[in-house]
Amino acid sequence: MRNEWSSVAQLALIPLGRTFDAVRLPGAIVHAAAQSNEPCTIDACLAKYVCGPVIHDPGGRRYYALVPPGTALEWTAQGTKCLSQGTYLGVPRADHTELNERTWASYWSVPMPRPGHLCNPLDVLSLVTVGHGFADKDET
Repeated sequence: MRNEWSSVAQLALIPLGRTFDAVRLPGAIVHAAAQSNEPCTIDACLAKYVCGPVIHDPGGRRYYALVPPGTALEWTAQGTKCLSQGTYLGVPRADHTELNERTWASYWSVPMPRPGHLCNPLDVLSLVTVGHGFADKDET
């Protein structure tokens, strides 16, 4: 991983399904839940409501909430997908915790507070539900 983190991409490809799964969240849902497009506001919202590590891929306009392995087996939230075995996730170095507007590289929107600490899938589901609610409200 150290070699991958020192590459140009500064991401290590980690296989999902053993240590954690990842819920892929479209930026629109997260921004609607946070009621903001400002990275600092979104990061604070995610830290408060999902209470676990979240990676932001600004180029892909996606967020990845890291959840316990096996979450994908029962994940059904509309507009999102829980990734698991057979998938690799680009994980940034631990010190990449802010948006770099020059490179638009993935970073930790919410850093992992300690090894093994993951998001509670129910908290992630609540965030998705709120995001859908605000997005639906904006469309009417």
